[in-house]
Amino acid sequence: MNTIEGHAYEKRLLEEIEKIGHQILELEQEKHALERQLIKARHESYALRDVKRKNSITRALVEDIIIKELSSSKKPMKSQELFHAAQYANLHMKNNTFRTYLHRMLEKGMIKRIKTATWVLSGYEKTK
Repeated sequence: MNTIEGHAYEKRLLEEIEKIGHQILELEQEKHALERQLIKARHESYALRDVKRKNSITRALVEDIIIKELSSSKKPMKSQELFHAAQYANLHMKNNTFRTYLHRMLEKGMIKRIKTATWVLSGYEKTK
């Protein structure tokens, strides 16, 4: 194989690798979308039992995820950690929207802030 043929072959292989990389990325995105839908389906019967308005579904799912994350955590959680977990309910949720959800939960007495951007369940007692 001469140098020109070698470069053409190498170029074709690199193009194939790149194409497969894009396919993998698309499949991973599709997998994550399906995982989010599965989480929504699992939480639907529990988290949505009191939802009256159709546009409150995501909020109820996010609240449920926050409660579950805080209840399973052995220590207080930062807003960013909760935001990351809540994105399973809504991947495109904005940080401001999430903070609104936290504020509503705080007003309802579901959670409490123990210091800036650090949250616990309302019944949480710090043990030493």
